[in-house]
Amino acid sequence: MTVHLVSDQKIAETSSKGNQEKWQDGNIWYKLDQFGYEALAEVFTSQLLEYSNMEAAFPFTFVRYRMERIRVHGRERTGCSSRNFLRDGESIITLAHLFLQYTGKPLSETLNRLTSDKKRMAYLAEETASITGLSLFPQYLTLLFEIDGLVLNDDRHLNNIAVLARDGAFDYCPIFDQGAGLLSNVMYSPFEIVPKSLIPQAKARPFQTTFNRQVHTMENLYGKQLEIPSFTREQLAQMVEPLLEYYPARDRELIANRVCETVLLRQKCR
Repeated sequence: MTVHLVSDQKIAETSSKGNQEKWQDGNIWYKLDQFGYEALAEVFTSQLLEYSNMEAAFPFTFVRYRMERIRVHGRERTGCSSRNFLRDGESIITLAHLFLQYTGKPLSETLNRLTSDKKRMAYLAEETASITGLSLFPQYLTLLFEIDGLVLNDDRHLNNIAVLARDGAFDYCPIFDQGAGLLSNVMYSPFEIVPKSLIPQAKARPFQTTFNRQVHTMENLYGKQLEIPSFTREQLAQMVEPLLEYYPARDRELIANRVCETVLLRQKCR
């Protein structure tokens, strides 16, 4: 079934790589593919996290996504949907906004003055915990970076890490927005280049370092958080197969190979 959305109700959500078209319809959020197969990356990552220890071990959760056909601007598009996780009176506060509000200084400038990635990561984790009272925020941030490292999500900028706020109190934001992972941006990661050549070039945000360095630094500071089984190629291929029908037949084998190769190679680094 195709979901029909009204064009003049669009919300353009800014990211470091452009504006992703996003709608809220009732209690459901919809996002459109922008540069490739972002919707598949969102859905597939949330399916991987179903096998993780996150909700059993922590007071954290993650957003579940599903694939959608969305008719908008007069044509059918591919996207994904998720339930609105905000409760009444609750809002999402990005860390960039939070630190500007509480310190009066841009967070990026404060981080740039620190002399090492280790100091930057510790500052971000521990100062956020101090401001919000969320004592497990260092573990939350470590978990977030571990997930990004597993799927190569290279768009975790400072407006893409957030907490929830309501009536002066804070809570952990469900982990979401992995659409830039799994080499989904085919403008930056063309199909013509094999995954094994693309994966080593990927840089992790927000510290513009390698994914391995970012994850290992956080784990050395706060311990390893994410527990998830190592998947076989057959398991990954089976998971991604139903999602491929939303994409042109000519691209399906290429997408499946990139998704499987990314996870297979990245899980070896855990």
